[in-house]
Amino acid sequence: MRYSRVMSRYPLTKMCGPFVVVGLLVGLTTLVPLHGGTQQTGTIRGVVIMADPPSSSTLEVTTDQMVCGDRVPNEEIIADADGHVANVVARLTGVPWPVDVTAPTIDNAGCLFVPRVQIAPTRSQLLVTSQDDTLHSTHSYDDRNRTDFNIAMPFAGMEVNRPLRRPGVVRIECDSHAWMRGWVVVSNDVGAVSGVDGVFTITGVPARTHELTIWHERLVAPPKTVTVTPGSVTEVTVTLEPAG
Repeated sequence: MRYSRVMSRYPLTKMCGPFVVVGLLVGLTTLVPLHGGTQQTGTIRGVVIMADPPSSSTLEVTTDQMVCGDRVPNEEIIADADGHVANVVARLTGVPWPVDVTAPTIDNAGCLFVPRVQIAPTRSQLLVTSQDDTLHSTHSYDDRNRTDFNIAMPFAGMEVNRPLRRPGVVRIECDSHAWMRGWVVVSNDVGAVSGVDGVFTITGVPARTHELTIWHERLVAPPKTVTVTPGSVTEVTVTLEPAG
């Protein structure tokens, strides 16, 4: 079974003013082996929407302006004028990852984390890199707010691997640049991340009824029940609302 998720490390997509940094979706397909042979599979294609999407905005850069510029895009909610929302993680409860998943990466690029949001299997090795000629302090916290790792990245071209040992939402900050945020949803369950068009795709899904759970850093949606039939595409719409 394969999946799609944000994979591109450096793409920039211009949306009505400032640039926003998001990943691209990559979809792959295979069959899930069972004791009696192979199980039939289908595809889930979802679109994530919200009402009254906010206009794009920027954040003031308070240090290292020679490297970072004067302002950076505010990426907490990336949505187009029609309400399609990027950086939403969708997971299938109880459906495991394939064995040949590409290792996750996160880059310090332009004083932002690229990608901002991604999903990775539990016990993955996260490759942390930097393109910026300035000191970044890449600091990750687990969902208990405990430090997972804290890496000084003092020059461009540096690469460090760190393990993602337990499932949960990992928040990544830079102790040198307070506006920088990144998120890695570490999961035993396969999933995907929505692109700038709000679309996510999970292929090679076993043909049966599944629970689809949704995560976003600022918005919420209840789980959905999705039934997949062999060889077909199941369409699903996810509507996000403000948390609380």
